[in-house]
Amino acid sequence: MESRRMILLKGRDGRDGKDGIPGAQGRDGRNGKDGARGPKGPRGPQGPSGQNGARGPPGRSRGGVEYIRWGKTSCPSGANIVYKGRIGGEYYNHYGGGANYVCVPEVPDYLNYKPGRQNTAFIFGAEYEVNTFNPLSKGHLHDHDAPCVSCYVKTRSSKLMIPATYKCPSGWTREYYGYLMTEYHGHRNNRVYICVDKDAEAVAGSKPNHNGALLYPVSGHCGSLPCRPYRQDLELTCVVCTK
Repeated sequence: MESRRMILLKGRDGRDGKDGIPGAQGRDGRNGKDGARGPKGPRGPQGPSGQNGARGPPGRSRGGVEYIRWGKTSCPSGANIVYKGRIGGEYYNHYGGGANYVCVPEVPDYLNYKPGRQNTAFIFGAEYEVNTFNPLSKGHLHDHDAPCVSCYVKTRSSKLMIPATYKCPSGWTREYYGYLMTEYHGHRNNRVYICVDKDAEAVAGSKPNHNGALLYPVSGHCGSLPCRPYRQDLELTCVVCTK
């Protein structure tokens, strides 16, 4: 009886003894123990370099700064000479004309002109007027013509002239220092104040007294200018600074 039952159970296989069709694909197995990943594989070789990107716009330049060194023919260390010249201005006793001193080149370039005297303003050479007292370090400058030089510093971009001191503020570089000078107070033609180098020179070979534009030291006058700290009639210093 038992053997017959076994035969009947065996007969439950597919018809004609053939295997049935495959079942559906099972799910993925679980990760390894504790869900940890396997060890990291070795690093692959470096890939080829990529192409260079587009060139960026040029950076901004600080531009540099130019200043006039009054009374000298050379520039301080770190500054380049742009041109040399002479200090010029309108005649000391004229009512009109320019009120400022200018550094005119040693050799001018003319363009359109007419010979003869026209209705014009004038430029005369400037002379030192230091007969009464010469605060500048070099003697024998009285009535001599005064030179100048244009200086350029490419590593800085700002400049200033400070009267009544020979020191620059913190963070500024002193280019040179000297004495404040301008036209005499009793003359008709007013001038700007300029800073003449303490080691001012004379134009070589100049001596005759032609007058023209004149350079006088400047002193403080008490009143609305407080004394002290200012002191009556003392010659004032000056300094030219860049940054």
